[in-house]
Amino acid sequence: MFKILPQNNDVCSSSPNAGKFLLTRVLQYTHALSLDLDAQLDKRLVKTFLNLFCIVLMFRNRAMGLLLSELGGFVKGFKHSPAGTKRISNLLRSKKWTSELIDNHLFARAKERINQMVQQGKRPLVLWDDSRVEKNESWIAEGLCSVYSSKGQRLTRIRPGFFNPPAGRICVPGFQWTGVFLSHLGGVPSVCQMTWWTTRGKFKEDPDNIIYGLLKKLHQYIGQALVHVLDRGYANEKMLRYLFTFNQAFIIRWKQNHLLVHAEKGCKKTHFLARSFKGRASRVVRDKARQKNKRISIDWAPVSHPEYPENQLFMVIVRDKSNYNSPMYLITSLTIEKPSQAWEVLFSYIHRWEAEQGFRFLKSELGLESPRLWFWDNRMKLMAIVTLVYDFLLTIMRNWKSWVPIFLSDWAHRTGKRYREASIPLYRLRMAIANCLLYWWIQNSG
Repeated sequence: MFKILPQNNDVCSSSPNAGKFLLTRVLQYTHALSLDLDAQLDKRLVKTFLNLFCIVLMFRNRAMGLLLSELGGFVKGFKHSPAGTKRISNLLRSKKWTSELIDNHLFARAKERINQMVQQGKRPLVLWDDSRVEKNESWIAEGLCSVYSSKGQRLTRIRPGFFNPPAGRICVPGFQWTGVFLSHLGGVPSVCQMTWWTTRGKFKEDPDNIIYGLLKKLHQYIGQALVHVLDRGYANEKMLRYLFTFNQAFIIRWKQNHLLVHAEKGCKKTHFLARSFKGRASRVVRDKARQKNKRISIDWAPVSHPEYPENQLFMVIVRDKSNYNSPMYLITSLTIEKPSQAWEVLFSYIHRWEAEQGFRFLKSELGLESPRLWFWDNRMKLMAIVTLVYDFLLTIMRNWKSWVPIFLSDWAHRTGKRYREASIPLYRLRMAIANCLLYWWIQNSG
């Protein structure tokens, strides 16, 4: 459908290049994956895969964005929605391929990008984070487990003048989610791996297996050119053991009550040990999460973990000079001898915020919590395709920056000084691309 030229050339002559460029890049991005699919599937299913990729890129609806009945109308036209839905269903329930095919494709692209970064003298950063897919109204679908509801926490937050909400932990049905992104300082991230797992039923998975498996894969095919950036959820002895086993460099935000060993001050809790270091340098940095500038001080000290005294680590202490936020403690295997190296460690950790933004975009803009598929394998295939669409959007931001202003001006134009001066989020680019593809689809739908 999306390969056919528009029927009404007079209407389309004003801006034909954006749509042609976009569809050309989609075919280029999915070329290697299409060849692998073509070797395993019928060519009609491969064509359905390409159409589904473009439809997910085009259809913007958080609540219904991934419902097969909604997507089917765009495959065969709304008069033949059941036929289109059946085509998508045939693709997802085919036993001849699995979501692992897309995972391998994303890893191959990540490996290629890492080699390019190393050649350019940039330090590759592997950004780890966890989230969850909440299915509040579901209870029959395969693989559902109990997950902590961040949405429930927001909805029950205490507000003046209203009743006090329950203070207990809110859990709902859903799936656990581990995401790994690849980036460098100042760069646009890309997806390295997305894994959804459950703690119940026949698809039960141990999160340690996911972590260990990916570290082993990175060590086997890439080596030691990476720096893993992890949040406090990974601050434990087990994660250090895995990283030391595969000889991987890392930056972890450490918890204040965990023990560290200093050569002179002995074994103490992190926040007690950090009191001895007052700060060697300070500067003003931008806090993207809170949208404000802060003056912070930084210091560092050589330490080690009590379980691994032979492995040299460095603790970086970051303090807010205005005391608005509590100190932040980072431990890293990278050598720190001067302030510039300590600042690089801090900014590398701050860059991990891109992973948080990735989870948010997939949930809110691509509707990753909207699928209503019963079977686990079918759901994993659909979620893998959505991840592929997200990585394609990041690829446009990274490799074809000159086309971004064209899409924004022609297909998502906004007025006002604020929109001319503010940085443009990925959300507006997706809106522009969706409008462009929708126009292209209307011209071809008859």
